[in-house]
Amino acid sequence: MKTKFGLVLGLCILAALASAQISTPDARYKADILVVVAHPDDDTLISTYLARAIIDQHKRVAVVYCTRGDSGSNSEGREHARALGAVREIEGRRAMNVLGITNVWFLDGRDVASQNVLVSLATWPTASVLEQVVRIFRLTRPEVLMTWLPSSVAGENHGDHQASGVIATQAFDMSGDPAAFPWQVAAPIRQFENALEGLSPWQAKKLYYFTDAFDSGFLRGHGPEYSGRDISPSRHTSYLQLAAPGAAPYYTQSFDPKVNRQIESGKNLDAAIKQLQGIGYLSDPVRLWLAKSHVKSSSIGDILDGITSDAIPFSPPPTPAPEDFRSLRVELAGSWGFYRQFWRAHDLPSLNALRPEIAIQPNDTLTIPLLVHNGTQQPQTVTASVMLPAGWKQNSEIHPVTVPSGGEVTIAVPVIAQSQQSDDFLEIRVTANAEGRDLLHENIFAKVNAYVAGQLKY
Repeated sequence: MKTKFGLVLGLCILAALASAQISTPDARYKADILVVVAHPDDDTLISTYLARAIIDQHKRVAVVYCTRGDSGSNSEGREHARALGAVREIEGRRAMNVLGITNVWFLDGRDVASQNVLVSLATWPTASVLEQVVRIFRLTRPEVLMTWLPSSVAGENHGDHQASGVIATQAFDMSGDPAAFPWQVAAPIRQFENALEGLSPWQAKKLYYFTDAFDSGFLRGHGPEYSGRDISPSRHTSYLQLAAPGAAPYYTQSFDPKVNRQIESGKNLDAAIKQLQGIGYLSDPVRLWLAKSHVKSSSIGDILDGITSDAIPFSPPPTPAPEDFRSLRVELAGSWGFYRQFWRAHDLPSLNALRPEIAIQPNDTLTIPLLVHNGTQQPQTVTASVMLPAGWKQNSEIHPVTVPSGGEVTIAVPVIAQSQQSDDFLEIRVTANAEGRDLLHENIFAKVNAYVAGQLKY
């Protein structure tokens, strides 16, 4: 009798607990700053700033890695591919733990070695990654997003870096919309719910970009700048020295893991930091580009200027004015064309100041794609031409193309880089015309550098 009574009482208690919904989100995952990057070790580009924010501003930081870095190199062991991804995930978690970051997510993008963002977006399960990033926005409720610049630059220019910036920007603009992935914000209806997630829409307040360009000077004036040589008032040492132990766990990506062990031992730290900076880690200064702000603040002020704890309403980007498709138009295609459309769709007018640029290996072939759209009532013949810097050459003749009414054609303009490396930007001029009418004048700026990914061949 007592056993039956206890069972009934227990069931009643469970039913009562199930009916008493918790009305507040889980405070353990609230973030002031959400960082969305592509690979474990991308965080090292901004880690001196993160050390400042965590140690002296007492801010909560969460990090999302869109891939596990499973096609990278390995300087420490024989593991590659998915096994390397498993190793790099542990490296990333150890690195974040050193900085005091415990809320870390790894998503299912595949590491793709190219400079083309469209290849990364096509190879990743992009829709799934976007859904997951929106979920993490709603779970962490960040005030500020920091992510890779969605643009082609002369530098490492990793397509995955760009793709993570694209997806993070989309999530910034979508996570406050209750119609985006609505099952995430639907209230649970069962005691043991496995579909409806009970989150709430969330609009982040500010969006900042950083870059893997060889020279980040073009970011000056567009956002704040933080010196890693500044001294922490609480730790009485520089933020570079505070961030360096957070870069040490990345043995697999180091040019020499002995340097990483040296940092972990605390010996000759300044010399080891300089060596890591030689491969792009521990950038100093950290330069940022304020791309969006839904609160009043200075573009070059502190990241958290204007931030309060109050939630703000959903702030979608305005709908762009429709384009006129009734004319004959020629425009840059490929990733450069994509970005112009992307910036327009996501109301990023400050990025229109960015010029088309890229870095290319000596003697490599760069293919410049042009999209011809014929919105007229008659077929149109378009001729493209290119003017190259000294030492460059065309790979093949560019033939005129005839585009039917209502049709679109891509013209590929392949050019071969000079054989010598150049630290200066070299200008490639591309033009297009039809029956004497100028349709396109574009200048593309290229650096010739042996230490970048090879161009994909058409």
